[in-house]
Amino acid sequence: MKKLATLCISAALAPAFLQAAVVTLYDGEQATFADDLAAFDAKQDLGDGSTYGVENVAAPTDFGTGNAMRIYDFSTVDKPELQGEFASVLTGPYRIDFQGLNQSVNSSSKAIRFRLANSGQSISSANRSAFSLSWQADGKITATYDGAADGNSGDADVKKTAELIGVHGVTIIGNNDTSATYAYSLFGESRVLNPQSYDVYIDENLLNSSTDADFANGMKYTLGYSTGYDPALGIQRFGLIGSSNSDVDPDVEFDNIVLRTGNDIIPEPASFGMMALASGIFLFIRRRFV
Repeated sequence: MKKLATLCISAALAPAFLQAAVVTLYDGEQATFADDLAAFDAKQDLGDGSTYGVENVAAPTDFGTGNAMRIYDFSTVDKPELQGEFASVLTGPYRIDFQGLNQSVNSSSKAIRFRLANSGQSISSANRSAFSLSWQADGKITATYDGAADGNSGDADVKKTAELIGVHGVTIIGNNDTSATYAYSLFGESRVLNPQSYDVYIDENLLNSSTDADFANGMKYTLGYSTGYDPALGIQRFGLIGSSNSDVDPDVEFDNIVLRTGNDIIPEPASFGMMALASGIFLFIRRRFV
């Protein structure tokens, strides 16, 4: 099933933990491709349609029903870009989900990258971004972090998967708070994220799962390297972009890109949520008519 049904409840009736905080950034279900890309309204370079670009992949796709988005870069003079801004600044925990399919023919470390940055800051440079999550042409998914295990803190280290084939789900759980930790449980993991840190799951498996101290409380943002990113300003810019103007090879399809914040980062079980809703409605009716 491609899309989840959403039950809308009046804020006056719903307990706080039921209030939705879900923003679809891309789902391939809109009337036109331009509408599909509406969230990426800060900058779009859709390419020349030949050597690099962003294109619609008509249904049916490998993701199921609906369209998908293809981003490819075979050019040595330019690169594809999609950049947008969240309606509100992220200053606390957040979650971002993707589905991705690597269609690259040539195997290399060149990539389509996802980045987050301060409002108004272009993600075209890694040193303005909190971190980079990359779909490489060799089939690997990589995530940058600031680790000390290599004896050098303040740089951008890389954690990567093995070569992946087919459609894969990616989930980012991040903590953008500047002082408080964030505890959560998801996909069988119980985690406590340090401030300015994040976890990455590939097909519900924790990428940075390790006894290494670098990963005990999430992967630290690359703050020492990303001198153009200010944690105090929070995250608002987001986007997907090719490696650089001179890099070639990556060809990746994406679908179902969703941002979750607040109480919807870890959704309540459906049965529990419906019981809580029923209880709330019953109390409302009782108070209204008794």
